Amino acid sequence: MSAEKDIVNFWLNKKGLFTINNIKAFNRDLGIVALKFDKDKVKEIAHYEILCSLTGNIQSQNSFEKIINEKFSGKSVQKAIKRYLEQFSLKESNEFIVLSNISNKNIIKKFKDNNVEVIEFENVLADVINELDTQYYKNDTIRSLQLVKYMLFANPKNMASALINVLNQNEKKDFMKELLENDEIIKEFRKTNEERLAEILKYSFKNPKKLAELLENNILNRKTRKPFLSSLLEQRKMKRVYKEFAPRKKEASLSKFF
Repeated sequence: MSAEKDIVNFWLNKKGLFTINNIKAFNRDLGIVALKFDKDKVKEIAHYEILCSLTGNIQSQNSFEKIINEKFSGKSVQKAIKRYLEQFSLKESNEFIVLSNISNKNIIKKFKDNNVEVIEFENVLADVINELDTQYYKNDTIRSLQLVKYMLFANPKNMASALINVLNQNEKKDFMKELLENDEIIKEFRKTNEERLAEILKYSFKNPKKLAELLENNILNRKTRKPFLSSLLEQRKMKRVYKEFAPRKKEASLSKFF
């Protein structure tokens, strides 16, 4: 099996499904047939096709129709699936396709209109990695994922280096956004030394107006505004700036004293 098929097969097994993955339909691989049992009886049959690529799967209407015809609607495929349905006295099967890098969300709708549900391979991969424990896995693909999880991910420096080389600029932004929305990460972030926090603020908010708006609307509250301003104005450089811009009191007219 291919690596991606190994991963999907493992994922289905972890969900409690019995899988058959060596099915041939006129010399072509049929994908995976998954059986859902209720006690000793098969209650559901699902047919999974896996189509993964690092650069995306489907670029045109022609390629979409080709996938439907070859992997789901073809006579040889229908005949193979029908054999299992008859064996377990079932009338229909559920159809799924596992795709990677889905940039065009209309693709999901097109498959759904043809009674095929789309599963994103990235989600399957994340589920599998999250579920992996430290037992020894005989399957080379799953064993490789286990090594990545417990050896690469466990070393922050190496993991950071790997991510920097893989993610593009927009993906880095999205990654940081997702990371900082995690409560556990925020708790650890609070422990970061003050110099590092100052550096992050320095390069994140070069626009003074934006920084002021952030402090006003998202950080300071009624209790902390006054202490913050008092502490800020105690700083030597801020005192000097404040004196330059602070409104000066008008000098009283001499006539006031006579």
